[in-house]
Amino acid sequence: MRYYMAIDSNPLASLPLALFGVGSESAYVDLLQDKLMVRVGNLFNETFSLSELGRGERFSWPWFYGLGVRTDFQGLVGAVTSTQGVVAIPLLQEKTLFIPLLGPLGLQVPCKKLVFSLKDPDTFLANFNQGRPEVNGAPKNVVIE
Repeated sequence: MRYYMAIDSNPLASLPLALFGVGSESAYVDLLQDKLMVRVGNLFNETFSLSELGRGERFSWPWFYGLGVRTDFQGLVGAVTSTQGVVAIPLLQEKTLFIPLLGPLGLQVPCKKLVFSLKDPDTFLANFNQGRPEVNGAPKNVVIE
């Protein structure tokens, strides 16, 4: 199932993204039976096996983090096109991703958590997390009597 990314409506944000082929039809996440494909125009195109991903959750992305492909070089990789509807998915094991800079030149960065923004994050999370165990396996509520 395809989930389209939310594109920021501010022209100062959306016009630079458009220069890299990021638009309403070219920025999406495909949730398939055994894999997750994330595409953001010409900026980001990665495929992940569902078996290597933990449970997704909503994530706060302030405006000063910026839009586009972002990394903190410590394991967070964001393909964020809006500050609204942001989702984060932890990887069960660190994976090295290639982030293109200019043509074939780019950076290899570690990824422990993948972040992206969607138009309908709640529907995506409901479908993505269905049957997926908690990452740490700890109970959510504990009652002591």
